[in-house]
Amino acid sequence: MFILTTVEADVRVHPRDLNKPPLTAVTDVIEQLYLDKVVQDLGLVVSIYDIQQVQGGHIYPNDGAAYFKARFRCIVFRPFVGEVLVGKLLSCNKEGLRVSLGFFSDVLIPDYALQSPSYYNEEEGVWVWKYEGSDMFMDTGEEIRFRVGSLRFNATPTSAQLQQQAAAAAAAAAADGGQPPPAGPTVHSPLEVLGDIDGDGLGLTCWWQPVAEEEPAAT
Repeated sequence: MFILTTVEADVRVHPRDLNKPPLTAVTDVIEQLYLDKVVQDLGLVVSIYDIQQVQGGHIYPNDGAAYFKARFRCIVFRPFVGEVLVGKLLSCNKEGLRVSLGFFSDVLIPDYALQSPSYYNEEEGVWVWKYEGSDMFMDTGEEIRFRVGSLRFNATPTSAQLQQQAAAAAAAAAADGGQPPPAGPTVHSPLEVLGDIDGDGLGLTCWWQPVAEEEPAAT
């Protein structure tokens, strides 16, 4: 789920921070730029492990800032395909499930990756797995075990793209007879983990709890 990787970066230290030791100033900038951020095609940086090298410190005319070249190691959330993880079921809709790992909440399980056969219960707003004649409800807040299918990195959309997405969402809501979504900032997910729960032992963990054997009655 986590990997240790090396990153090289150009670091600009603002003039107001030049009174700090270079290593401290560079570390502060690296933490601001990378900590809790998604690096494209790498993953979510959850911790700066160490700073291995800092070089430079050049100050250019009409700028005043110092520029360094830094090499550092960081701990990155990047689950591998086929890895099995456990999280909390955040929400359900017709498209599938959203799962949280606590520090990361962009785990998506599409409808086609649920146990078969499953259906969406409109009244309850949850997915239900039909298992041997019983309805197994996928209630939000429950612990869920899933298998990683793929990672999807999404480039940051432009303002024009955000407007197009908002217009498309409003048009879709109008076509369904619902209310358009409220105006506000569009949430962008730079990294999404796509998972599946179509397999033995996957899905809500409460489904797979061992059944206690009854003790024989005393004679």
